[in-house]
Order: sequence, then structure tokens, then C-alpha cells
Amino acid sequence: MNSLQVSEFSNRVFDRYDKNHSGFIEKDELNALLYNLAIELNSQQPTKKEIDYMLSYLDTNNDSKISRTEFQRLGELMVKVLGNK
Repeated sequence: MNSLQVSEFSNRVFDRYDKNHSGFIEKDELNALLYNLAIELNSQQPTKKEIDYMLSYLDTNNDSKISRTEFQRLGELMVKVLGNK
């Protein structure tokens, strides 16, 4: 995938999981996303510690939520992981 396709993929996933349409992925929404990703990958469900780590990894401005820009990092990782599936 090229960078435009990764960006479009990230935006689609972001919109799907931003359930309250706040413009951010909050912890409960991230939990649902990672849970569904684990199912897709036929993998173990993420632990609370792993979810907290992913939130801190993505939340570069430390506001306890993930903006669309911050989410691009996860989108890039998902494309790599799903592409190798």
C-alpha cells in the first residue's frame, strides 16, 4: 500500500471506531478496536496493560485520547500486520 492508501485505510478504521463521533479514539473505543483486531488475526485478546501501553504509545500529546493524526501510527502498523497475514 502506498501512503495515500494507508491514510485512507486509517481514516476508515478511525471513523468506524469513533463511536461517539468526538473526533478522537478514546480508551473504550481503542479497546474495541484492539479486541476486533485480535479476532481478525486469530490472536490472544489484549490485556489491560497492553491497551494502556498502546494508548500511551499513540497519544503523543498526553491528553488520554487519540486524534486522527495520532491514529495514523496505528493505521500504519495495522497495514503491516494485516498485509503479512
